[in-house]
Amino acid sequence: MKNIIGVRLIKSGKLYYFDAKNQNVNLSDRVIVETEHGQEIARVVKKLKENEIRSEKYSSIVRVATKEDIKKDQENDKKAKEALKFCKTEVNRLNLPMKLLTAEYTFDTSKLIIYFVAEERVDFRELVKCLASKYRARIELRQIGPRDEAKMYPALGMCGKETCCRQYLKDFDPITIKMAKEQGLQINMSKLSGVCGKLMCCLKYEEDTYKENLNKLPRVGDMVTIQGENDKGKVMSIDILDLKVKVKLCGEDDEAERYETYPVEMLKWNARKNIKYKQPLDEEKDINQED
Repeated sequence: MKNIIGVRLIKSGKLYYFDAKNQNVNLSDRVIVETEHGQEIARVVKKLKENEIRSEKYSSIVRVATKEDIKKDQENDKKAKEALKFCKTEVNRLNLPMKLLTAEYTFDTSKLIIYFVAEERVDFRELVKCLASKYRARIELRQIGPRDEAKMYPALGMCGKETCCRQYLKDFDPITIKMAKEQGLQINMSKLSGVCGKLMCCLKYEEDTYKENLNKLPRVGDMVTIQGENDKGKVMSIDILDLKVKVKLCGEDDEAERYETYPVEMLKWNARKNIKYKQPLDEEKDINQED
């Protein structure tokens, strides 16, 4: 039986699977693994059951991390921080339009990776030469987007909790302004944006539920008949989650007009068959949020 474990290189990072073979590995243990960047230290977060193991070939871990390995990893962190300070000095000297965030060494110190953000493409060839001559390692300057930047630092979201990307989100799904419109939210970018300045990831969580309910409801402006009462009226607003509709009932004169709220099962209207809910054409211009 294979001994397949899931590991993460960083908190809330992508999950990678390795074969621990006959080594005794427990959850939260640190292990040394071989990656495309070289040897790195990772934390075990999952152990696959027999029915979860696929037929694909898994790479083997190098070994379970020892106390010396963990001490070396800590020393690498210190070296990376010192390299980041030097790099910031060089960035200022070369007057490069980039903001440095953090740096890290691979476990075997064969590569130094420095993360940064910038509004446009940066020519950092001279900077790489300076770093390579000083640290005698392969240098990689990796530009990331604002959403990845926010994931690196502890921050509170609008809900008062630590941001989802920091806690558990491994991948960023595209978020559009259409999601907010379908959920009946007021289009105020300052209230819909997260700490990264992009649309909040939580707009994606209930998208499927809203779409499903919207297809069960009439649209604002539709004429409906109230079953059992034979009254007719015009839809003024809809409650998407509770599946209720506010209807303006039309009497013989203006004084007879009144507003009532009904559950959708009491209404009858000319439903658009086989047509999924869609916003009017003037609202179709979505702001797609991708890095």
